[in-house]
Amino acid sequence: MPRTVKLCPCGSGKPYETCCRDRDRKAVFSLEQARWRRAAQSLRRSLGLYADQPSFAWDAARAQDLYLGCLDQQLTACEDDFTMERCFEWFIFDYKLSSGKTVLETFREENLHNLDRYQLTLARQWTRARISLYEVTGIIPGEGLLIKEIFGRKEILVRDLNAAAEIDVGSILFMRVLKVGEEYEFSTSGLALPCEYGEQLLERLYRDRQEYYWEKNTEPRGWVTYFKERAHVVNAIVMELGFSSTRNGSTASNEEVERCAILAIDDWLTSLENMQKLDCFRIINILKDSSGVFRQATISILGRPCTQKTCELRPVVGQLLLTPYFAILKANTPREMQESKKILALLDELAAQENSLIPDLGGIDNEEPGLCLTEGPSGSPDREPEKYTWPMPGYAIVAGSVQDGLQALGYTPKQQKGALKLWYDFCSKEHPAIRKTAVWTAAVIYAFARLEMEKGLKQQELAYRYGVSSSTISSRFRLLCQALQLVTFDKRYSTKKPRGGLKANSPLLKGN
Repeated sequence: MPRTVKLCPCGSGKPYETCCRDRDRKAVFSLEQARWRRAAQSLRRSLGLYADQPSFAWDAARAQDLYLGCLDQQLTACEDDFTMERCFEWFIFDYKLSSGKTVLETFREENLHNLDRYQLTLARQWTRARISLYEVTGIIPGEGLLIKEIFGRKEILVRDLNAAAEIDVGSILFMRVLKVGEEYEFSTSGLALPCEYGEQLLERLYRDRQEYYWEKNTEPRGWVTYFKERAHVVNAIVMELGFSSTRNGSTASNEEVERCAILAIDDWLTSLENMQKLDCFRIINILKDSSGVFRQATISILGRPCTQKTCELRPVVGQLLLTPYFAILKANTPREMQESKKILALLDELAAQENSLIPDLGGIDNEEPGLCLTEGPSGSPDREPEKYTWPMPGYAIVAGSVQDGLQALGYTPKQQKGALKLWYDFCSKEHPAIRKTAVWTAAVIYAFARLEMEKGLKQQELAYRYGVSSSTISSRFRLLCQALQLVTFDKRYSTKKPRGGLKANSPLLKGN
């Protein structure tokens, strides 16, 4: 018996199955999908507000330091919205809170009865969403991208009109993909690499994966677990490769990368006076704080004279940032770095005291791109804190600022040394990313005042003095306390003993 063919009601005379059926299905589907999209938008807003609560301030500060600390300093020179947006997204989806759960998991548990069925479904699905590497296999104009996970087989269509217009087929994406109803969306702005960087990227990921699990003394786990645990590190690797790809279309050579070394100083005043006597130094600026205490001087280091027509020129080969206890030497090439160090050696000939400026040669010949950093000491309790070899220029800048700040507030040299030892121990343990030195300066001063039980120094006063917010000081203070387990009259750093009924060894965070 022949099958009855249902004609399309539109009047075309064609069978319904080959005419308007698909269109009708799509119309019904789009209405339902609109509900999913609205739910996703609402959930994103709620998650952002939830993660920005004061109760997460400590974890957020620590997560930011961890995330940004993996990045090259050239990539963190300014707090661009793109980087901070990705950092915040990672904090919500991947960072483990002190409870062992993510912000998203915590939000879902606390709002089971406050979310509708769409949002509950999305929250459950998103907790399993991981950031990963994808290859762009196709572009559908007006719809989005066809992508395939590099370590998987499934190909999906991601709805993103902007990405479809800007990204080429073959590009490598480092993204988190979220399921929204029957569609897929990118969690936030992502990273894209040209296809020619694929092999180099995979090589670095394989190496990092092996080293990571070797340090943990465990067998290498699957890529799903690796990306979950190392998303912030993979992000740094991808960003570094992407940054190098923008420099004349290839990775910059070592000759193109700025170099830096940290030098220890016995007597900054003598060193500065000697620099003013020599024509191979040009004093650009001398900075003092409001109380007149010397903070730093900026000096250009001039190379050998070269004659051009009738003008005698001395090219700038390096720049020196001089502070009371250290100097930071910068040069654009290894050759200029070596020349700058030879010029600095002239100071020894004129110094009133021997070894006024002592170069630390460690790491100068490092051929890795980026800052050339010296390694910190293994450390001994009686080592002079101001003589520590700070592993990062930013750490040394904070140390000098802390010294100046405590001096201006009337703290003794012994107390200043205690505060610097506190900062050094924290840097050695946590390796924080330094984006605003004033924030860490205020936090260290506040922490030291608290462990000495000098409650007269308020966060608000320091916030005004250093131009930062009280909440930011508080979050960094909590990081210091947590990492070092600081207590009142801490024997490692404090110069005082409890008296008058004051208790020793009480956690500083108690009642903070």
